[in-house]
Amino acid sequence: MADAYHKPQAVISKTQRNLKVGYTSMRHENSTTGITTRYSRSPSLHLKGNWLSEVGFETGTQVEVKVLPGCLIVLAQEATPPEPEIMQALRKVCKLSTRKQRQVTDLIEAISRPQKQNGN
Repeated sequence: MADAYHKPQAVISKTQRNLKVGYTSMRHENSTTGITTRYSRSPSLHLKGNWLSEVGFETGTQVEVKVLPGCLIVLAQEATPPEPEIMQALRKVCKLSTRKQRQVTDLIEAISRPQKQNGN
């Protein structure tokens, strides 16, 4: 019998997609007058659709593109973990005066010393 809490793996609707390289129009202008001097076309490949989130490319995901002749490999990058609160606090301490930095250092040293056990 299947486990009632078993979550099946996500099913990818298709493992191959056929796309067509199009172009993006680029406007060139005179830097002093702002007047358009010409337009040019640049090859463009648009990836869009719900299938992207199915395979781990949620909105806002950073990607790495490896480029080989006739081949593009698009890899989702893992999100950078948030910086620990202590590191954020230390960055603030670095902006304080030397005297206040010394006070913080003394406090850290005082609380990090091993505590003596009372012999009750």
